[in-house]
Amino acid sequence: MKKLIAAAAALATAVNAAALSANAMFENVPESRIWDEEIEIFPMMESGEFVTDIDGNGTFDLKDCALFYGYANLFETEPAVAELIESSGDYDRNGEPDILDAQHLMRFYLIKNGIYAGDIDQNTYSDINKTFEFKTDSITIACDLANDFTRELQIQASYLMASYTMFKEAIDNGSLELDVNCDGVYDYLDLDYFWVFGYNHYFFYANSLPDSEKPAIPEDITVRCQKAYDTVEDDMQICWFYNYAQMYCMEMNGLSDEHFDNDFYDGLIEGSGKLRLGDSLKYNYEEWMPQNEYLDSNGALFNRECNLFINKLKAGEAQLPDTNGDGIITSSDVFNAMIYEKDLQALSPAENSVLPGDVVKFFTEDCDINENGLSGDIRDLRILGIVYLCYASDNQLQDVYDDFNSKCNDYVASLSEANGEPLINYSPVSFTEPYAADADIERSGDANGDGNTDLSDAVRIMQALANPDKYQLSYVGRFNGDVSNTGDGITVGDAQEIQTRLLNLD
Repeated sequence: MKKLIAAAAALATAVNAAALSANAMFENVPESRIWDEEIEIFPMMESGEFVTDIDGNGTFDLKDCALFYGYANLFETEPAVAELIESSGDYDRNGEPDILDAQHLMRFYLIKNGIYAGDIDQNTYSDINKTFEFKTDSITIACDLANDFTRELQIQASYLMASYTMFKEAIDNGSLELDVNCDGVYDYLDLDYFWVFGYNHYFFYANSLPDSEKPAIPEDITVRCQKAYDTVEDDMQICWFYNYAQMYCMEMNGLSDEHFDNDFYDGLIEGSGKLRLGDSLKYNYEEWMPQNEYLDSNGALFNRECNLFINKLKAGEAQLPDTNGDGIITSSDVFNAMIYEKDLQALSPAENSVLPGDVVKFFTEDCDINENGLSGDIRDLRILGIVYLCYASDNQLQDVYDDFNSKCNDYVASLSEANGEPLINYSPVSFTEPYAADADIERSGDANGDGNTDLSDAVRIMQALANPDKYQLSYVGRFNGDVSNTGDGITVGDAQEIQTRLLNLD
């Protein structure tokens, strides 16, 4: 697989108004989903230190994987192949080559090559296929290597999210049609149709709406959406339909800031903005293409680092992180970690955080849980959340998660009050806006926080919208600046409303 994330992240620390081509960058996604031990195993396979050419024909391909899988599952194996596996196939060094080693080899292939329709065609393996019957007192089970291997291959491809190659292959050969409005192109309108269809029919998205409030799409488009969904989920046995539909849309059309704005989709399908496709795209884009090293949520590294830290806790070599230094672990520590993570994702400067200075200092200086040299990166914060769950008592868990949102809002309100600032509610379910304010509190328009409302506040809002990586509003500034259609976050309309107010004052 190509190593594209580092290069792309250097070019795309933020997605600006100019569209950026996603162009196959998602080939890197499976690499973030490997197992802990594969972090060492795969480089050794790549270098040739571990043998991968099981049949000895000079090429590493899926037949090598099938032969190893057959050996591990007691299918008849040629003596030369069995000898090579037994001498060189103990990749995880547990004492013998087994089914896990066979899966490692299979997953290594998928990481490098993806999967195509021919790879799961049992006829592909007809020349090496073996069968046998397994009998018990009551039943006889027929085992078929080609059948069993292709099924396992699909399972591992699904785990790795490595079947995007087959998704694109189906589009290229015409067996999958994504242009559901038949205008000749697959674009963000088609993607929005799929999003509305999925929301209305499969309830895969949080906070479902009453039927009367769900956006409607024409029946003929609904039929085409269903056909495409069935082709991928049922015929191809790929469970990543909506993820791949987003990937392909980004790849074909590029993306810009407007595609992360939920309101953009209201202009495509009336009422669809409330389904938050823009939020989903932004969330997935930042996961698939980490914008900076502090936001790299690499799942493989996370699993490894989390396990290592938990083992240190068990051995008494580490202590539970106490975010506020009060000597006990409470719901405040959970809320602090979540708030800091949202600030991190919003690229909000530490000085703008609602969190007390000592808590911010803990995250920025003393929270390198995974020991990668970055204190308070997103994996540190998520490890912290996991260990709190693992080590909390039932009463502590209830204290945190019983009416979680209300308790979090009350906690943030108390922090705001202690800072002499407006009582602003926190929105833990939000993808892109870390702070959501009470619509009943009057907004002053003082977006830049200088104590006055003037034209500089409108200018600062426009700067923050045009270049969010350079210009950020504090959470109080975002609260005060949200003067137009209060509650919908900072928009161009807020800058215009401030100007209008100033003109009226004159």
